[in-house]
Amino acid sequence: MTRPSRRRLVIRALIAAPAAAVLFLALAGPWLTAAQPGHIVGRPYAGPGGGFLLGTDSEGRDVWVRLLTGGRPLVLVPVIAVALAALFGTALGLLAGYLGGAVDAVVSRLDGLLLAIPPVLVLLLVLQGWGYNPITLIAVVVLTGTPFVSRVVRAETRQLIRSGYVEQAIGLGEGTFAILTREILPNVVRPVLADAGTRLALAVSITAAAGFLGFGPDTPNWGAMVGQNLEGITLAPWGVVAPAVLLALLAVYANRAVDRLAARIGRTGGAS
Repeated sequence: MTRPSRRRLVIRALIAAPAAAVLFLALAGPWLTAAQPGHIVGRPYAGPGGGFLLGTDSEGRDVWVRLLTGGRPLVLVPVIAVALAALFGTALGLLAGYLGGAVDAVVSRLDGLLLAIPPVLVLLLVLQGWGYNPITLIAVVVLTGTPFVSRVVRAETRQLIRSGYVEQAIGLGEGTFAILTREILPNVVRPVLADAGTRLALAVSITAAAGFLGFGPDTPNWGAMVGQNLEGITLAPWGVVAPAVLLALLAVYANRAVDRLAARIGRTGGAS
């Protein structure tokens, strides 16, 4: 291996290390401590020291323990929700772009209606109506993310149906389902993945916002930690700074990871 190649590998490893560390902390954090995150272990807003790596929070609970146990929902819920939004949005976009007419008009108007509602308002309405649980959070992300995916896929589909290989498939008498799945779908994967990076970052933000706004049980959550400790930021900043930094890194690296996957598929794929 040449020295420039080795240097590139080292640079890539250094860039990937923080992302891997954040993801590991979020997923495996609950297994790294036997302490109970809800136990009061000291006075509120105590600084680091005395066995507490990051001090205590607004109620005297160990910030480090709550940090370890509060990241998993911010990974699992967004990933599942974005996958569902991509699935539904791709299906709607394919149908609208290929069939056109009334189907296209209905899907376009539905997309426009959902896009006009701010995601935070959707979050508040759904949480107030159905309460806080993983299903409602997934529903919010799906409702707010599906129209973006649908519009991307619809635009790509309308371009692809004018390409030679799709026109040839139509001329050979292939059915609608076969054309959509064999000829068009493989060629919209890359733009869907490119958009999924943004959807995933927003899904992390929406999931964290629910905790920040005070919804849900008093279980560890990085978004909730920021809201709970904001009043004491001048006394014990780590209760706010640490989860906020981890949230930002999680959103940024999730976006970058999906973008890199889309770019790799684009280099190896292409039109059929």
